[in-house]
Amino acid sequence: MPKGAAGTESGAMEAGTATSTSRSVRRALDILELMLARVEPLSVAELVRLLRIPKSTAYELVRTLAQAGYIERATAAGAYGLGRKLFELGMAYRSQVDLLKEGGQIVEELRDETGETVQLSVLEHDMMLVLVKEESPQPIRIISRVGSRVPVNWAAAGRLLVSDLDDDTLRALLKSIVRPSPTGRAPTDIDDLVMQIRKFRKQGYAVELNEANEHAGCVAAPVIDATGDCVAAVSIVAPEQRLQKKQRETLIAAVKAAANKLSHRLGG
Repeated sequence: MPKGAAGTESGAMEAGTATSTSRSVRRALDILELMLARVEPLSVAELVRLLRIPKSTAYELVRTLAQAGYIERATAAGAYGLGRKLFELGMAYRSQVDLLKEGGQIVEELRDETGETVQLSVLEHDMMLVLVKEESPQPIRIISRVGSRVPVNWAAAGRLLVSDLDDDTLRALLKSIVRPSPTGRAPTDIDDLVMQIRKFRKQGYAVELNEANEHAGCVAAPVIDATGDCVAAVSIVAPEQRLQKKQRETLIAAVKAAANKLSHRLGG
C-alpha cells in the first residue's frame, strides 16, 4: 500500500459518514418543516412523495422523531403531526428571548427600589452565569460582573437554578461540580446541599451569607417559565451589615415580588 493510503482511506470514510449524517439531519428537518407548513397530519407515504426520500429512510426518521417526542401519531390510520417536544422548545426559546428584554427592566426596577446590586442569573454548562446586573449606587456595595460564572454551591441563586433536577440527576451533577468557595463556608456535602436546595425551592427564596465572599451575601428567588421550570434567578447582593434579619426580610420580600413579576411576563 502506498505511503499515506490508509490515512486517505480513513479520511474518506469519515467524510462519507459526516455527509450521510448531515443528509439525515436535513431530511428530519424537512419533515418537521413540512408538517409545520401543513395543517393536517401526514402519512409516511405522503412524506415519501412530497419530500422525495426513500421509503425506508422516511420510516426510520419518523420512528426516531416520534420516539423523541418531536412528532406524534395523530390518526388511527398512521398519519403524524407535530409533537409536544416542539412546543417545549418553542416555550424555551420564547423564555430566552423575553428573559433579557423583560429581565433587564425588572433588575433595574429592583435596584432602584432596594438601593442594592441586583443580578439576573441563569444556568450555563453547569455553572451559574450572571446574565444581567445593575450596580448599587451606595458607596459601600458589592460589585459583580456580567458574564461571571461561579459553581452553583457558592450562590443562593445557583442553588435555585438546579432545583428542578430529580435527586439522582442532582446528586450526580453536584458530585462533578461542587468545590470549596473562597471563604470555605459554602456547603460541599452533597446530602446537605440536596436538602438545602429542596428547602429553598419549596419556600420560594434562597439566602447565602459569607459563603462566597467575606462580609457579603445575597437573597435570591426563582424565575419560573410557562412549563413550571426555574429558568433564571433574581438576586440581591449586599454587604453583610445590610443583610441583618429585619433588612434581610425586606429584601427577601422584594426579590420574591420581582421574580414573580418576571415569571408572569414569561408565562409562568
